[in-house]
Parts: sequence; structure tokens; C-alpha cells
Amino acid sequence: MQNEYNIVFICLAAFMVNLATTQDNPCAKRMAVAGYVCVCNETYCDTVERPSQLPRGQYYYYMTSEDSPGFTKTVGTFINSTDTSLNVNKNISSDVYIHINSSIQYQTFGGIGASFSESSGSLFNNLSTEAQNKFLESFFGVSGLEYTFGRVPMASSDFSQRTYTYDDVVGDVELKYFNLTQDDFMYKIPIIKRAMALSKRGLKLIATPWTAPDWMKTNNASKQGYIRSQYLEAWSKYFLKFLEAYSNEGIDFWAISHGNEYIIPLYFGAAFGMPNTVMMPAQARYWTKTYLGPMLKASPFKNVKLLSLDDERPFLNWWADRLYVDKEVAQFVDGIALHWYFDNTKSIVELEGFNTKYPDKIMVYTESSINSFQSSGGGSVNLGDWSRALRYINNVYQNLDHWVMGYLDWNIALNEDGGPTGTTGITLDASVIINTTNGEFYKQPIFYALGHFSKFMPPKSKKINVNIVQDTYDVEDDDVREESNILEKFMPMDMENSSSTTPSPFPTRKPDPPSNTVLALATVNPDGSHTLIAYNPRTVPANLIVTDGSIGTFNQTVPPHSLNSFVYW
Repeated sequence: MQNEYNIVFICLAAFMVNLATTQDNPCAKRMAVAGYVCVCNETYCDTVERPSQLPRGQYYYYMTSEDSPGFTKTVGTFINSTDTSLNVNKNISSDVYIHINSSIQYQTFGGIGASFSESSGSLFNNLSTEAQNKFLESFFGVSGLEYTFGRVPMASSDFSQRTYTYDDVVGDVELKYFNLTQDDFMYKIPIIKRAMALSKRGLKLIATPWTAPDWMKTNNASKQGYIRSQYLEAWSKYFLKFLEAYSNEGIDFWAISHGNEYIIPLYFGAAFGMPNTVMMPAQARYWTKTYLGPMLKASPFKNVKLLSLDDERPFLNWWADRLYVDKEVAQFVDGIALHWYFDNTKSIVELEGFNTKYPDKIMVYTESSINSFQSSGGGSVNLGDWSRALRYINNVYQNLDHWVMGYLDWNIALNEDGGPTGTTGITLDASVIINTTNGEFYKQPIFYALGHFSKFMPPKSKKINVNIVQDTYDVEDDDVREESNILEKFMPMDMENSSSTTPSPFPTRKPDPPSNTVLALATVNPDGSHTLIAYNPRTVPANLIVTDGSIGTFNQTVPPHSLNSFVYW
């Protein structure tokens, strides 16, 4: 009988080890214009299952590199050690000592995500049902990245086929003619509902308007212009109507934002091609305090968060200080939404400064994307370009390491031309490119760059302390690119006139050079696991010597130009 028990135990143990190390579908690797992509279609797509619990003393190792797209998974073992100190004296040029201390904790993560634009929705509709399922699983399913954020434009954006709002009937202050449009029902609502149904972690949706109806604005146009004071109440009702309309379709929102890029249009004027509205902090304070804040809290959507700014990092403290100076406004505004486009003109000190002054407020990056102007080569889409993934890795790391709780990409997918776009003519790159002629879609390096942070740092995980010791390592500066300030001064208008001038929050400093050292970020997760994500930007392998005082030490050599995730219990 004892032998029978032993056999059962051995079989069960073997089954558990096999379950823990189940192989994912590998990347269907293809050389594209600038590098490798992973090809998906209606019959095949690579996967990355959730890490199941390993025995204590073992760890999962997931690796993505320029030469090895997708997620390569192996299992390693800790070396039990009572000496958990960093031994700097043994440090050599290839060694990187990483010490993890979970007793020191920082912000709680909300996750990673992308936007449900109309352009993305129209391309999604061109895929077969089977390919659509694989697309959604890749982003939201348990065998995919498990995105937990989604941004939804309120009416048209720069990736719409036309410019419109939900109430273009002049003077309709009661919003009797407010209606969702065919664009919502064709390109947004269906894909959002399917994503919600797939998600096991939950999907936090953020709604953002690009422009108010023309008749509410000082210039009666979809571009530029302030919202007239007499229409601020109607503009607040517009938000509530939107939340109600989507709720009636079974879609509820985690947050709304004041509006997309209220300040940056001032730098570009009429050349800023997308629909937009201009707003300064004084008007935002008055509007929030008098109308939007109280109306939101008195509505069925009182638990929906309100984010402000939704613009560039250089404006962060300039805007927040002028908004939160009014304590009544502060009680309504839960935090700040940011975009990445001018991060290289303003130090991460901005993020630290904001958190120091407003520790109870959150920061979420709600938009990031690459166009031909920002890239080091290629057009708006440069299929397989690893250098673009590096930009994301550096930016996500930098922001999550400095109090940001969530990070969103722009379009969840675009076509091979970086569109489709409507009247704006703006084209961008995306993490996934859909080929509408053959039913394939291509996962670019950006997809996996964001994927490491999304898959292995789940919602409610806590950032923990990481200490790194390594030798200085010199790299070439080929990718250092000076992006000059757009203007030294900008001239914002008062609520409805152009009589005032204000110093530009853009600084006069050079952008930070690309990182030349290994970067590392760690979390303790809700299921009791720990995650370490380490990026090696070097042209040679790096030997990571990782110590967690609660369990021991392990050594892992990681390839050059690689993003690496380690998960252990």
C-alpha cells in the first residue's frame, strides 16, 4: 500500500511540474522591413499563459530580444544563501547585482492598455471571426498580455474617418439630440464588449473627448477655440449623457478625463490637424468646481474617477499647482493623465515633485505612439523595428519607476500605412499591424515590450525596492536625438480672449540620453508571487546576480538588447 501511495505522489508531482512548465505557442517569426515580427492569422497565434505557481526556490524566466521575438520561457533555480548582501568587490564589467527588498513598497499598479480608436475598430472588422478571436485573446485573454486599461474617445479623434460630436444641433443646451453614432456601434462598442468578456483581470476604461460641439466653442469650429462660459453646464451634461449611453450598452467606465491635449494645440495653431479644444487651468478649475465635479458626484456615476490635463509631462506641475490650489476642486479630481511625446524635454523630477506635493493623487499615462518624426528611421510604420520597442521600454520603466500607476498605448492596431485616418492625415506606428488583404496581423517588438509589464505586473501589484550595482558601460550615442522645444513661450488666452501671456512650462534642457545601464523594476503581486523585469541595453550579454533576502540568490545571463522577466514565489 505504501508503494502505491508513493507512485501516486510521484505521478502527481510530475503532473504539477509539467503543468507549471507548460509550453506556450511560440512566435511564428518572420523577417519584415526593419526586423522580426510574429505573424498571426485565423489558424495560429503565439501565446503566453499566466505563470502558474512553481515550488519555492524556482523561477520563471521570460525573454524577448531583437533576435528572439515573442516570449521565450525557461525555469531556473535559486541558490539558497544566507549572504544576501551586494558583493561589490566581486563585480566585473558583465556582472549586474540586483537586490530586491519587498519590505519597501511604493505605488499600486493598475496595468497596461491601449485605445479603442475607430481606425483600430474598422481594421478589426476586416479580420475573419477566428482571426478576431486570436487578436482579442492576444491583448486581453489569459493566454495573451491581459491588458487592463482601455481608452475610449468620446466621439471623433485624430483616428476617425470624419469629424463629429454627439450633439451637433446648434444651441441644444438640454442635449435633447444627444446620441451615440454608427461609429460607436460599428467600431467601438462591439470590440470593447468582447474584450470585457475575455478579460479575467477586469478592464478599466477611460473616456476622453477631443472636442466639444462647434456651437459650444468660441470659434465655432472643431479645432482650437475655448468652451464658452455659458455652455460649461451643457458640456458637463455631455459627459454624463455619454456615460449613461455606454452604460445602457453594458459598458461602464473607470474614469473620464477633462479632455485630450487642451494645451498642446497652442503650440501648433491651425497646423494641429486633429479635433481639439483649448482650456487653461483657471477655466478647468471653475468648470470642475461649479459644474462637472458636483454633477458627476450627484449622478449614478459618482464612483467614476476624474482625471485632468491629459497632455504632456512638461505641463504636469504647472497645471496641477494651478488646479489643486483650490481645495474644492482637489476633492473632485482624482489625478492627472499624461502623454509621452515631450517626456525627453522634462526630467522625471516632475513626477517625483507631483507625488511629493499630491501623494493622494494618481498619475496615468494615457497615450504613447511613434510617428516618422520621432523615429530614428523608416516611415510612420517600420515593421519589426526593435529600436521603437526600446523607446517604449525606457519610457514605461522610467514612468512606472516614478509613481505612475498605469500606462496606455494609443491605437491598439493600425494598418501597414499607419492608418486609416480621416481628414487629419496623421499616421502612426502601433504594436500590432493588421494586413487587410491577407487576414494576417503582425505583433511588433512594441507589443512584447509592453507585454512584459502587462503580463507579469498584474493589477494591484505593488512596486518594491530594487538596488542595482553595476560597472559603468559605454554605448554609442547613435540613438540620441535632439528634439528642440517647439516654442520658448506660448501665449494662452484667458477664458475667451487672447490678452494674456504665460511663461512656457517647456524647459530649456537637452533630452536625456538613452540608458547605458541595466534597468530593473520589481513588484510583489496579489497571488504572493514576485516579479522582476530587467532590461539589458548593452551590445553584450549581462550576468544578472539577483538576490531576494526572503528566498536566496540566482544568476542568469541575459542576451544583449533584451527585455527579461522573472517570476517566483
